[in-house]
Amino acid sequence: MEPVYYCENNVCVVEYQDSIDFEFCQNHNLIKKEYIPLADLFILDFKNISFIDSAGIGNMVGVFRILDAQSKSLCLINLRSNIRKVLQISEIEHVFPIFDSLQDAKSHYKSVLSSPKAL
Repeated sequence: MEPVYYCENNVCVVEYQDSIDFEFCQNHNLIKKEYIPLADLFILDFKNISFIDSAGIGNMVGVFRILDAQSKSLCLINLRSNIRKVLQISEIEHVFPIFDSLQDAKSHYKSVLSSPKAL
C-alpha cells in the first residue's frame, strides 16, 4: 500500500501501512523524491507498522543519507515495541531520533521549524 503524505509548514509526515519489508522496498522508497524539496523535516509515522526487516532498515538508512546530504532531518514516531526492539538489536535506533508522538517530534524541532531552511 502506498504511503500517505501530509506536508505543511516545512514538515512532511509520512504514514505507512502493515510492514516495511523487502516486498515494500521493491515497489516504494520510504520517501518519494518529489516530496524532498517540500520540507526540511520528515517524520515517519510507524503507528500502523507491525513488521520491518533488513530491507526496510536499509531503505531508512538510504533515505537518511539523502536527506542528511541536503541538510534535512528525519525522525520516527509511534513505534510499536517490536519495531523498536528490531531497531535496538540492529543498533540503528541511535541514528534516528525516535519520539512517542507527532506532537513530541514537532516540539523537539520547534526552534528549527520556526526559521525556514535552517536545518
